[in-house]
Amino acid sequence: MTEKALPDVPRLRLLNEVARQGSLAGAARVLGITSSAVSQQISILERETGVQLLDRSSRGVGLTGAGEILVEHARAVVRLLEATRAEMDQLSGELAGRVRIGSIPSLARTVLLPVAEKLEVTVPDVELTVNVVEPVDSIEQLLNGALDIAIVDLYDNVPMAFPDYLLTREVLSEPLVLVTPPDYEVPPRLKLADLKNEAWVLTPDAGACGQAVRYACRNEGFEPNIRWVVDDLLLLVESISRGRGISLLPPLSVDSTVAPVGIHAFDKPHIQRRVLTVTRSSDARRPIVKAVLDEIHSLLGAAAA
Repeated sequence: MTEKALPDVPRLRLLNEVARQGSLAGAARVLGITSSAVSQQISILERETGVQLLDRSSRGVGLTGAGEILVEHARAVVRLLEATRAEMDQLSGELAGRVRIGSIPSLARTVLLPVAEKLEVTVPDVELTVNVVEPVDSIEQLLNGALDIAIVDLYDNVPMAFPDYLLTREVLSEPLVLVTPPDYEVPPRLKLADLKNEAWVLTPDAGACGQAVRYACRNEGFEPNIRWVVDDLLLLVESISRGRGISLLPPLSVDSTVAPVGIHAFDKPHIQRRVLTVTRSSDARRPIVKAVLDEIHSLLGAAAA
């Protein structure tokens, strides 16, 4: 009787991603490879295990019973390997290598640039790579092993779930502010409902900030008159400065050196943004990851003091 080969770990990770995304194309997009490459690797994994793992149809793919069992074990294997790597790194204590970070744009500019500059001096053998992405994408990349640290933001009324094996830490909380052209006259004790007839410049509704602002406006009884939808924070500030509309934004997202704008608090409702660092629990114990996290937390702690 021929002995079957043990499943290949990278292919187990890939199968896990197919299960998470619900399609070969979704897994391919997250992993940065082609759909045909995903399909080929799954076929090899099926030959290695001797069972069919996916039901393929014109409507997409789904896990077979055997596939569901293997994904469950695959997740356990991946977590065990991550914990093993963390313990080995702890024993060596080495502060060298690459730390991969996914971040929201405002924190990449205000926090990660100075952190990278400081670490370049204090621990020159640590190499940071930074990918500026939306929180949902950075969490996906963290889960599939493409990132070591994610910096994400959460807004009121836009929830996000985190698996229990991810370690989160809130590092900053700030209320959204009204951003206007520089000559805009703001009435005293301004309320969001007072702005129902204004033109708005907003971030896309696929992002958490855009969702939070639209929700708040609707909760106050009006649909914002959106003139510009802008995903670039620099263009967003300049478009407001040049009179295209107003917006609600976190203060750290507003770079008034790009163009002059007015920044105003408003009384009702208060909309909060919370910023979190997120890591896999096992990675948080790795000296190299801990050193980077400590520097991020230190800088943000000093800024909030």
